[in-house]
Amino acid sequence: MRRMLNRINDFLDKYVLPWPVRFLTFRFVILATISLLIPLIVFAANTSLVLMINSYLNTMSVAVSSIVLLYATISEMRQKRIAELQEQRAQEDHEHIIATNDLVMRALANQYEEFQDLKELLSVQQGIAYQREPSLVVPDLRTLHAQGVARFDKGRGAKLVDQNLKKNLITLGLQGENASTDERNIW
Repeated sequence: MRRMLNRINDFLDKYVLPWPVRFLTFRFVILATISLLIPLIVFAANTSLVLMINSYLNTMSVAVSSIVLLYATISEMRQKRIAELQEQRAQEDHEHIIATNDLVMRALANQYEEFQDLKELLSVQQGIAYQREPSLVVPDLRTLHAQGVARFDKGRGAKLVDQNLKKNLITLGLQGENASTDERNIW
């Protein structure tokens, strides 16, 4: 059922809805609609003309409001998805940086150990006693992060996006099964 509704929505978005949008955003139609306000005032005594113009203006108002609401809703859903993808990308980049830093720190610790071995070998060859220095400790960047280890929890990005975006009943209705029951019951 959900798949069928998605196909219908896709068809409407691609083939049907662009036509009213093109018609309603055509500059001549906008100017003609605005210019109808003048006869509405001038011919106020002619009831049938006033009712006809008023019906047209009401219809245009409803059509424009519906289209604006639809596209605002679609835009909000896209923005939420973009925010989730950006947070996911940032999380992946951060994990990559931490892994790279870990490899660099291990290489430095390995080089430090090799230098200690060389110093010990040189001191043995020269007959000098050598005291090895303690090994380097490789810090864990996750514990050094200002937000702590919780910064790296899976799903944290989606929770932050949900907390920081305003809940909209229409977008939650369009998301359907993707929206949690708490989100749908906010009203």
